[in-house]
Amino acid sequence: MSDTAIDAVAIAGRPPDYSRFGSLWALLQAELSSYPGRPLLVFRIVLSCTLVMFCILVFRIPGAALGAYYPLLVSRDNLHSTRRSAVWIAATCVLGSVEVVLGAMLFIGSPFLHLAWVCASLGAVFYLISSLKVYEAALASGLFIANTITTWDQPVAADWRLRQTLFTLLAILIGCAASVLIEYLFSRTHPPDAVIGGIQQRLYLIGEILQGYVNGKPVRMKLVHEVRRSSGRGTGALRELVSQAGYSFEEQQRLSTAVALAGRLIDLAATLTETGHTLSAHDRELCAVIGQNVVLIRGSLSRREIPEWIDIDGKYETGTPILIEIERTVDLLAESLSQPMWDGSEQNLGHHVPEPSRRIFAADAFSSKEHAKFAIRGGVSAIACYMFYMSVGWIGLSASVTTCILTALPITGAARHKQLMRFAGVVLGACAIGFTAQTLILPQIDSIFSYTLLFASVIFLGAWIATSGPRIAYCGAQIVLAYELVNLNRFSINPSLVPARDTVLGIVLGIGAMWLIFDHLWATSSTRSLRSMLGATIREIAELEVASTEQAEQAGDVLLERRTNEIMENFEKLRTLVDVSIFEAFPKAMPDEVLLQRTRDYLPQLRAALLIKTGLIHHRTVSGNQCRSDIAVQVQQRCSELLVETARHVEADSPDIRVAQAAVDHQIQQRLRSDADLIRTGGLECDLTELRLCSSLFNVVRHLISTT
Repeated sequence: MSDTAIDAVAIAGRPPDYSRFGSLWALLQAELSSYPGRPLLVFRIVLSCTLVMFCILVFRIPGAALGAYYPLLVSRDNLHSTRRSAVWIAATCVLGSVEVVLGAMLFIGSPFLHLAWVCASLGAVFYLISSLKVYEAALASGLFIANTITTWDQPVAADWRLRQTLFTLLAILIGCAASVLIEYLFSRTHPPDAVIGGIQQRLYLIGEILQGYVNGKPVRMKLVHEVRRSSGRGTGALRELVSQAGYSFEEQQRLSTAVALAGRLIDLAATLTETGHTLSAHDRELCAVIGQNVVLIRGSLSRREIPEWIDIDGKYETGTPILIEIERTVDLLAESLSQPMWDGSEQNLGHHVPEPSRRIFAADAFSSKEHAKFAIRGGVSAIACYMFYMSVGWIGLSASVTTCILTALPITGAARHKQLMRFAGVVLGACAIGFTAQTLILPQIDSIFSYTLLFASVIFLGAWIATSGPRIAYCGAQIVLAYELVNLNRFSINPSLVPARDTVLGIVLGIGAMWLIFDHLWATSSTRSLRSMLGATIREIAELEVASTEQAEQAGDVLLERRTNEIMENFEKLRTLVDVSIFEAFPKAMPDEVLLQRTRDYLPQLRAALLIKTGLIHHRTVSGNQCRSDIAVQVQQRCSELLVETARHVEADSPDIRVAQAAVDHQIQQRLRSDADLIRTGGLECDLTELRLCSSLFNVVRHLISTT
């Protein structure tokens, strides 16, 4: 598809229109296109799954299909995260196997007690999903327990059922061990320039965005999606590489700072594409100079040289507040890479954020009623499915219980989105790919090598989709699971299409139970969660400076970065809530429609306000607070007041959440302009950068509160 054929923004500053087919195609292109680290991650997943499959076939481990699926749950971007995930999943599955074996031994003789045990087990699974801090571990144990419950319902000898349970656990442990082993081997072979490559990739995206604004050409939707995806992924993987690559202390500090600043630039670029500003000629001139600096820094990084850059020094006027922070961040990036050592204030940026206390359960796991309500909602839905297929003697519909476990989420819209992705993944994995393999390919295969190639190809397809963004990633995981359940549960070609048919019908039954029971029993809509989270996020932005000032002498930059990351995560959650609201009841009530539209309008402005405010706080820390201008203090206090007032309107469900402008706002605006003119003419000695950031913050907040 050519660049001119891609749907794009009509003008460089106008936000994209997601209703067009071209925008959807650009979204799929961006989700499925490669990004730094993705091919290697997918290759590790394929290698792990294939290794487990090879062990299953060679040692003829029965009922071990789940073992070849679990590497998809375990594998992460780095060794530390993969090892942690593997330990959690292995531990919860071992405990789950103990519970299943003991429960079966005690209650298998009585149908009533057996049913009570199944109900209690399913209720405990949903409670763990709600309260356990490691979600994938709770999900893995729930999948294992649901599978073994089906095993113990089979009309066969007890010793066969026990062996099947233990073999399933063995396969899962093999899957966890294989994932850690593969990740350990590849952690030793990371390219030495992986960190530099990650920084350069982010700078390339920044340069492309700025160049689009300079040329006045439409911003390609594919590029916009790539920037937003990079912003959503964050810089955690690069930071792990910095700590594991054996750099000296000085190199770690320099690269950690560069990674943080490059990630911040991506956030700023994502905000710039969303705010909807029309750039003036002066703005385009500033974009051109910033873009030149970005190109110079990229070139210096590739040559491992100290970068040279153009000192802008506030010479360019701009009507787009976010450009000022982009300019300042690029300057900081160039300066940080050109200094041989770090001073005390900048050194903090490279320090690791102190890890919070390690808890197994959420802080309110045993005090909040919400966890118990979630367990009841999910448990009743799964038990209804269980009783239905056991009553009619159609045990092949056991996928319905698994569907309830895999798609149970607190928010109704998010759960329905996951159900849709599970259904689509199973149809593709079991019906389309599974049927095709059974009828056309597998009869022609006569060696384990050929079978391995086919298996690896399917896993590659599913893993590639599974490493996409949250919109389609779950579909890839279900493709892998469905294909393995159909073609890896026996050691010969399966001539029957019944397993795939029963799996699809079981998913339909599970989705029906979730819609009829789970979504109507203490259900929480996306708009209800959206309102409280939006108000809380606005308050956190308003209170950001106070918290950072109190901790200024105790790694203030690190704490500021941590709080900023937490708020940025809230932005992603808010965006997800807006996206999944489409899967809920329609048409929506007018207050809900107004809230959704307000949130779409607010998110770019709130992101800009957060980034500019943190930039202002950090600038004052780095510069040593040389300018203690009263207007700077007044601006920050007034912005906090306006944000708190906006949060009150949001939480009060007010139909009009605009905040009226006061006379003091006009006075502040005039004072900012006059002080800036005095600084430029030499009539006032103060930090012009700080004043420009204050003006940008005030303009963004004023625009936010007056959004119609």
